[in-house]
Amino acid sequence: MEYSGSPTELFLLFRQQETYCGVQLISVREVLSLSHQPIHPVPNTPPFVLGLTNLRGEILAVADLGVFIGTEARVDWQELNSRLLIVEAPSPQDGHSSKIRMGLAVSQVEGVVSLKTDRIVSAMDVKEEIAPLLRGLYHYEARLLMILDIEAIAHSNRW
Repeated sequence: MEYSGSPTELFLLFRQQETYCGVQLISVREVLSLSHQPIHPVPNTPPFVLGLTNLRGEILAVADLGVFIGTEARVDWQELNSRLLIVEAPSPQDGHSSKIRMGLAVSQVEGVVSLKTDRIVSAMDVKEEIAPLLRGLYHYEARLLMILDIEAIAHSNRW
């Protein structure tokens, strides 16, 4: 039997203040409470870098996603709904054999949904500095989602 529907993928939906975003679930390793994960500031880093965290012996850089993509003010660390997304992308040196892991602080996780990937449209109507970090935009339940490209974020020259 041949499947004639649109291809779908699972995405983690979350909010960064008033901006709704989605990221491929396959890129997400963990979702932690931001207020319960110690983050240690590092001097002389870009404003979006919150610091470093020790996740079971692995030291990870943590970024405030809203500040990184230039859409929102800082995430409130003490807000109960604030989350730390542990994401990973292939390393540019070794391809898919090694991974870059990092933490992204977000305001609130909404849940996991299945989205039709052929309905992701070009991100031409967003700020020029955000567009390279997106796979595109998606209309979902009367909301416009920014579908983030974790690989583009991990390999961004902003780091």
